[in-house]
Amino acid sequence: MYVVRLKAAAPARAKAVARQDGSGQCLDKDRNACTGGSFKVGLCPGGDNVQCCQKAATPPVTPPPKPTDPFVTYLRRLYQLATQYGGDRLANQLVMEWLRHEEYNGLQWKALIGGVDDDFTTHVQNAGVTSMATFRDPEYGLDIKISHLGACMNGVFVKDPASGTDTNRADVVGWGGDWMTFYGEWRRDSDEQASGGQYARDHLANAVDDTTFKLRDLVEDADCYNIGMRLRSNPSLSIADEMEKVLAGGYKSRMKSFVEGRFGTRSNAQAIAKSMLLPGDDVIINAGRIRLVQQQGGLIVKLPLWLSDEEMDDLTKGFADRLFSIVQLENAASGS
Repeated sequence: MYVVRLKAAAPARAKAVARQDGSGQCLDKDRNACTGGSFKVGLCPGGDNVQCCQKAATPPVTPPPKPTDPFVTYLRRLYQLATQYGGDRLANQLVMEWLRHEEYNGLQWKALIGGVDDDFTTHVQNAGVTSMATFRDPEYGLDIKISHLGACMNGVFVKDPASGTDTNRADVVGWGGDWMTFYGEWRRDSDEQASGGQYARDHLANAVDDTTFKLRDLVEDADCYNIGMRLRSNPSLSIADEMEKVLAGGYKSRMKSFVEGRFGTRSNAQAIAKSMLLPGDDVIINAGRIRLVQQQGGLIVKLPLWLSDEEMDDLTKGFADRLFSIVQLENAASGS
């Protein structure tokens, strides 16, 4: 009789089982390596050879901090000094006044929005702070004129915004004053370009043309309006923080915020542009309009009041077309 001898069955290979708490895998340490970690006893069911392979935790990667823009650092120092100074003016207003005090504090600006606090100017100078002239805009790569930005923002901050399609001093300090001088430039060049609307579509807020309402001016007008209005509605905010938001990415929608906030629709933009060019009840604005137009167009320039209805409609339509085309370009660039 032949006897068949059966070989004893080999012990079953332990399967890798993940612990439910996510802390590792249960492995037979005699048959498996715990690559990148170590075995821990008493965490897995089974014999002593079945142990938990726990991987070493990977520390989170902390991105390096973004460098603070020098202009934001400058504003933070000014805001700190304004807070320490006290007085009857808000800290944000004092910072704006410092930004404009060298170039936008003459008699005309004092008549328009009031003078700066000279004692605060001395306070800043005694602290060893010197004026900063420009900073680089991250969207267009333009050198932004800080004094103009501060003067415009100061006007938006201290003067109530106009209602409806009216205009007032809060407009004149920014886009409105630029629009008046641009009108004078069109009249100066009207022999070459009779259509004010086409002149606006071709030259207003253009990065190439060196007009009095170039793209840099519009960027300054937009930022001063957007930030100035936010600080008006919530004075506890800091001008430095709001500027930092713009430079950190808020610039991607600055034109949309400005155009929608101040003008709304194309038809409103036309009506507001017309209002800015025609005489109203404010004698300071009326006198300033004539002066700004004559500076560019000459003493015998055709004033806006003398335009025909067709000429005014054509001009203001070009203004609205140009503004909304810039918003469209901004939306396309940001994918919105």
